[in-house]
Amino acid sequence: MIMLIAANFILNRSAGINVYTLHPWVHQYINNKCSEDQVKAIQIPDISTQNLPVNANFSMAAGDFLEVYTEPDYWDCIATCYFIDTAHNILEYLEKIYEILKPGGYWINLGPLLYHFADMHGEESIEISYSELRRVILEFGFTILNEKTDVSSTYTQNPRSMLQYRYDCVFFTCQKPFVDTS
Repeated sequence: MIMLIAANFILNRSAGINVYTLHPWVHQYINNKCSEDQVKAIQIPDISTQNLPVNANFSMAAGDFLEVYTEPDYWDCIATCYFIDTAHNILEYLEKIYEILKPGGYWINLGPLLYHFADMHGEESIEISYSELRRVILEFGFTILNEKTDVSSTYTQNPRSMLQYRYDCVFFTCQKPFVDTS
């Protein structure tokens, strides 16, 4: 919920570029090389959403992805960053992405397959390997235009910390066919 409040503020209420100062590591008491690292300030936002083109169709919504986005053949492009593994059933996410993309539309993805509901008591979760996911993407009818399976990436961490977590992410760009093949 906190991430949604912050995103709403940045996307809809921000007064400009680099106008707010945050200290994101102030509560990180361990693995600091020096004390200054813990209190290092950053400026946000680094871009202004007010500068988007007038006809930009940019969306972020709170809720269940499967329930919020329902209009078929609506989006020219869908970008998923550290997202598809948040599904209980990743196959339903693929089906939804295919459904809401316009024919000829693009799906751009970056992220690991952490599967947020794996090993959670009482939660159903489907966890497939990337090779299986890739096969299903093709079976849905997508064409893979670009693919990298070894993109090193971090996620919300202090770059100066003595402890670093890295993901070997998959990055791909797919295109929905102009004629529905499903």
